[in-house]
Amino acid sequence: MKKIWIIAFIGLTVIAQAYGQTNTTEQANEKTGIIYENTVYRFKATIPGSWRLHGHVINDTRYNMAIADWGLPKVYSEVEKTEIENSVSIVAYRRKEINSVDRLIQFEYERYKGNSPTSKIILEEDKTSPNARILNITQSTGIQFKGKWYIYFQNDIGYVIAFMATPGTYEKNLNVFEEFHENVELY
Repeated sequence: MKKIWIIAFIGLTVIAQAYGQTNTTEQANEKTGIIYENTVYRFKATIPGSWRLHGHVINDTRYNMAIADWGLPKVYSEVEKTEIENSVSIVAYRRKEINSVDRLIQFEYERYKGNSPTSKIILEEDKTSPNARILNITQSTGIQFKGKWYIYFQNDIGYVIAFMATPGTYEKNLNVFEEFHENVELY
């Protein structure tokens, strides 16, 4: 009986691994971290081993999108007087109404505004790159967030590579995000 359970477990593991690799892959590499790839929406990135994958959607056929979201190691903020976990994400859209970088920026701005209608949201250009935008959000409760987005449109897919932090942790993790952004491959 034990042999049957072991064979069944191995079989299910092999099937699960084979199925998972058709749409997304995560391959460990001790020196560089984990390679995360979404073959449906055609993006790949190396993720440091200390980051936590909070969630991902490989192919949402209802909203025609994919998302992968990671949490960075917590850092202490003197401003907020606590440890905070910043986030990094890649969102990809394949939607008819998103057909340019400008339309993608508008779509994302409206999405954020729709999620927080009483919040003040300021989106400004970043002089470091024509694809970069700085996002400042102040919620009606007074909580503040600051983020940086890189926005691309290629091969009929819109991509948002995003970093979100608090005012006290933004500068501490901005270079980590920039290094991450440099290794993201859109193909």
